[in-house]
Amino acid sequence: MAKFKVYYTIELNEIATHIFESNDFEVKLCSHNDEETYVKELAAFQPDAIMCRTEPITAKMMDTCTNLKVIGKQGAGLDNIDMDHAHAKDITVVYAPAGNANAVAEHAVMLMLMCAKRFTYVDRQFRGGNFLVRMDMEHTYELGGKTLGMIGCGRISQLAMKKCKYGFGMKVIGYDPYMTQEKIGDLCELKETAKEVWEQADFVSVHLPVVPSTEHSIGREQFSWMKPTASFINCARGALIKEDELVACLQDGTLFQAGLDVFEHEPIQESSRALFDLDNVIMTPHMAATTEQSVLNCCTSVANDIVAVCNGQEPQVKAQKPKF
Repeated sequence: MAKFKVYYTIELNEIATHIFESNDFEVKLCSHNDEETYVKELAAFQPDAIMCRTEPITAKMMDTCTNLKVIGKQGAGLDNIDMDHAHAKDITVVYAPAGNANAVAEHAVMLMLMCAKRFTYVDRQFRGGNFLVRMDMEHTYELGGKTLGMIGCGRISQLAMKKCKYGFGMKVIGYDPYMTQEKIGDLCELKETAKEVWEQADFVSVHLPVVPSTEHSIGREQFSWMKPTASFINCARGALIKEDELVACLQDGTLFQAGLDVFEHEPIQESSRALFDLDNVIMTPHMAATTEQSVLNCCTSVANDIVAVCNGQEPQVKAQKPKF
């Protein structure tokens, strides 16, 4: 009989299963991705641990489990987990904030480059037979000499800053009330207000957690502050944005361009389908963090931390309620 049980809310990299099975865990994969199925299967399986990606881990799911000791998130953001309820029930939450940081930083830079070259517009024109679109390069740019503005200056932001500042020769500015100029050094010039960043940057990239103070905090007002040819990048969370206002600003020209990896509803719902018709938005399906290396890193560290918690040991990375 296995010593412990772990329930997957979605299929994970085989390295996680190898770690668990080698530590005498029984592993069960959900049969369908919805809360009703999760609750039913959790009640029958009664795991010691739940491991997830971006699937919601709700209070109802936790309350179903009588032996639940730990929840593991393969990734950095914790907004899919009811952290207040987990803390109230003394359930440890472990995650991998560093495991996919470089992958997300690279993806943000990729979206900047694609915006700078107006990729969606050029790609559609070229596929439609217009080879001479190559001569219509108004509002296309090199990154060198442009200003990158970061809203949130944590781990991922700083990795992207280094790539942009030292790799492309960009000026970097940022806003983060929890960061000091002394701590970040000459990597970034911190501004007193977020508005200064929105107004001065050629590319504004957001890297914030979703908490009450940030949820739906970015919309038409912020986009109206931007330069007429500036681009907005979001590889953090779709819930940071008032998506209807984002769409409207892209349609009416208030916002010149956007590079988006995340959306308010995932998969994208009908209310957001207008994004697909726009030439001034580049979209990827919440894939910034899912390189082979980052998935391996995250699965390995989180699985090992789950094993540690179940065995009464301290994990390497224990989640706290996010700031901001």
